[in-house]
Amino acid sequence: MAGIGCALVSCDKIPRDPEKTFERVQQGRGVRVGLVEHAPWVVRGKEGPAGVEVALVKEFCKSLGAKPEWHWGGEQSQMEALERFELDLLIGGITRKSPWRKRVGVTSVYMEEKVTVGAPRGDAAPEQVKGKQIAVESGTATAAEVKRKGAEPVRVSDLKESAGAVAAPDWKIEQLGLVPTKVKLSTEKHVIATPPGENRWIKQLDEFLEQNRGKLPTLLQEAEALR
Repeated sequence: MAGIGCALVSCDKIPRDPEKTFERVQQGRGVRVGLVEHAPWVVRGKEGPAGVEVALVKEFCKSLGAKPEWHWGGEQSQMEALERFELDLLIGGITRKSPWRKRVGVTSVYMEEKVTVGAPRGDAAPEQVKGKQIAVESGTATAAEVKRKGAEPVRVSDLKESAGAVAAPDWKIEQLGLVPTKVKLSTEKHVIATPPGENRWIKQLDEFLEQNRGKLPTLLQEAEALR
């Protein structure tokens, strides 16, 4: 009797999908993927969607023997569709800061993106940037982080054009050939969004992302080449 009780408890701990997302995908019905354009994570390529998270999702679907079905849209409409189980995944540079986390599911953090200041090789790396001009990519929140440090953000469309210090994610600092300084601005924890409560589906995706962390530097470099 004790053995049966333990078995029942063990069964209760198995992740379940109330809407049977994983089971449906296994039956060959495809994976409905919402896309929100946000380079380098999701990019509108000439031959279809591209970018870091698009590449990851393609490989994830391949590992399941399934095909991705791409659906472009804005974050609001896509999150609403995900919440109502009209999508199976949503990608587009989503982080744990998203207010939608209370209404949809998310994976574990698959990448921590540390935004820092980088300096050209040969220059003295500053330990603080107060009063200095720092290049930032236009249209990002990095300018506000630079202001909080007492520096002046210089907004540019392409950081490669900057000859001085730059504020950007750590992987971008490395790609630009800059020397990272001790000035840290913020940390973005990237996740992929899923329908709410589909725990078995999330577990499958978590395991895949963990196994493919090593591919991220190459995928980021490939995605940047598309811009």
